[in-house]
Amino acid sequence: MPDLAERIAERLATHGVPFTIHEHVEARTVADALERLPFSPDAYLKTVAFRLKAGGWVLAALRGADRVDYRALATALGVSRRDLHQMTPDEVATDLGYPVGGVGPVPTNDQTRTIFDAQAAEQLDTVYCGAGRPDRTLEAHLTDLVAACDGLVAPIAQRE
Repeated sequence: MPDLAERIAERLATHGVPFTIHEHVEARTVADALERLPFSPDAYLKTVAFRLKAGGWVLAALRGADRVDYRALATALGVSRRDLHQMTPDEVATDLGYPVGGVGPVPTNDQTRTIFDAQAAEQLDTVYCGAGRPDRTLEAHLTDLVAACDGLVAPIAQRE
């Protein structure tokens, strides 16, 4: 069975998405990426994983400096805030297979939905995000990722 990074690449290729996987030193957090990687910080797309009480998972993708607005995310998904649980790194690794530093917006099973922040979708073109391993970064156009992930676009980031 292919590893997670290979499954992500296969899904993108199947959807005809042009992409590049960059190999680099491990970067497990946005702070690591800012310090160690050559990509523009304005183009980082981070992904936060959630479990739904009714079953299944959600990958919330937003700009690197933004924070998830839990109520807005719940509203966009049509669930109560109480039905949404942010996963710990151990839960993400066990349930979804993503190691710390490897979480990205491309789902690797049929029970995972991806939701992209509307402001990120409006402002970003080429993005850099998790590719299934902490020593790999996926580069792709955000609109292509939304399409390949069957993603939902909604305002899910906290607004100042």
